[in-house]
Amino acid sequence: MPTIQEQIDQQDLSLFKTIESQSSEDDRRSFMALNSAFRQWKGGKFTFLEIGSFKGGSLQSYVADPGCTKIISIDPRPKFVPDAREKGGDYSHVTTQIMLDLLAKVPGADVKKVIPIEKGTESLKPADLPFKPDFCFIDGEHTDTAMLRDARFCLNAMGPDSAMAFHDGDIIYLGLDTLIHELEASGREFRAYNLPSSVFVIEFGKCRLSQTEPMRSWRDQNYKGYLYALVRNDVFRTTAREYWRIAEHPAFKLPHKLGLVKVAKKIMGGGKKKK
Repeated sequence: MPTIQEQIDQQDLSLFKTIESQSSEDDRRSFMALNSAFRQWKGGKFTFLEIGSFKGGSLQSYVADPGCTKIISIDPRPKFVPDAREKGGDYSHVTTQIMLDLLAKVPGADVKKVIPIEKGTESLKPADLPFKPDFCFIDGEHTDTAMLRDARFCLNAMGPDSAMAFHDGDIIYLGLDTLIHELEASGREFRAYNLPSSVFVIEFGKCRLSQTEPMRSWRDQNYKGYLYALVRNDVFRTTAREYWRIAEHPAFKLPHKLGLVKVAKKIMGGGKKKK
């Protein structure tokens, strides 16, 4: 029977059967590929920080892997969590204790290494953390502003040779774009890439996760993540087509002449000229 570490290295999805995770099967393979890569790159032992744990679904392999020695879980669990898709939610009904109880059911889990912090990064300083994490995973509030705040916090909390990953990159892509421009302007050495389905990774300094297996082979399939993001966001293209179909309808000829359609476009943000 394979060990927990062998299951992680083989991207065995059965490791995620204990807690329902808000992720695709490919996302879970990416979580395990990162887990495996960090253990190998750090010589068998590493520390982990996650922002936005909810039930602990994405923590399942890390809590079971003896190579992951310490885990910080940052989750303020507010009554309402904003979302860039304008459909937020209430996650406060799942308490930290519920998450820990669920994680304790994961085969091989060591819940004692989990250090929960019920605050957001807006009220934390890197010095407040009990240790410097080797790897940060950001899956908190899905807005560009919050994602940037969390990423900047992690940049100051980690060492120079480290990495961070983001879930749902197809939602917080504007924040990621801003972050990449900030890193380029800072001159900090980094490498960025996506993993299927929606995991965006940034390596810093000497960190070379993608040189290990199964990360190397899994990264070669990053086309899946690219297509996943386009298909998932295709609703906006469909909406734009419907907008223009209605706007060009004969019934709008008079409003066009009166300039009302132009005014409506300006109000909706569709009348801006490209620079």
